[in-house]
Formats: sequence, C-alpha cells, structure tokens
Amino acid sequence: MYIDYHTIGQRIKKIRKQKHFTQEKLAENLEVSPVYISQVENGKTKLSLEMLIRIANLLDTNPGYFITGVSYSAKDYLKFDISQFLQDLPPEQRQLIIDIAKLITKYKQ
Repeated sequence: MYIDYHTIGQRIKKIRKQKHFTQEKLAENLEVSPVYISQVENGKTKLSLEMLIRIANLLDTNPGYFITGVSYSAKDYLKFDISQFLQDLPPEQRQLIIDIAKLITKYKQ
C-alpha cells in the first residue's frame, strides 16, 4: 500500500497555518524539533500513526483528514463523490438510484 507522505505533510501544513501555528510552536508543543516538522510537511520523513494523532489533536483536526483529505465532519463531505459517480451513469440508472434513495429516506422516518 502506497502512503503519500508529501500530501499528508501538505495537509498538516495547511491546517497548521489555518490554526495560526508556526512550525516552531507546533514543534514545541509536540516536543520535537522544527526541522522534524519541516521534514514532515515536505514529505521527507515518515511520521508514525502516534505522531499523526498527536498533531491532529493539537490542531483540533480529525487525523483521517490528513490521510484522505476528506473532512467527515463537514455536512456535505460526500457531495462531490456522489456527483462524480452519478455523472458516469446513464440517465435510467441515475433515476433508479434516486428512487432507491427516496425509498431509504422514506423508511428511515
């Protein structure tokens, strides 16, 4: 299984900046060096699952976001995926899926 550490690092960097953390501040809170944080953000070093979770907790972010790029807490996180999936289907199959979804929501209530 391929793990894209560069992309994970870029997502960490993005959230770090959104949360107004410097590399130095993040490193200090994690008790690691700023060089380590830089290497993680640039995909030059592999980080452990434990470190990923520590970073996620510190940045108040779901660790899954760093791996997948999807924020499952967002209300419409599947909207794009569903749209792409439906776009590739012929109209009659799209309608069938819509009918099934309507049935599911009807019985959910």
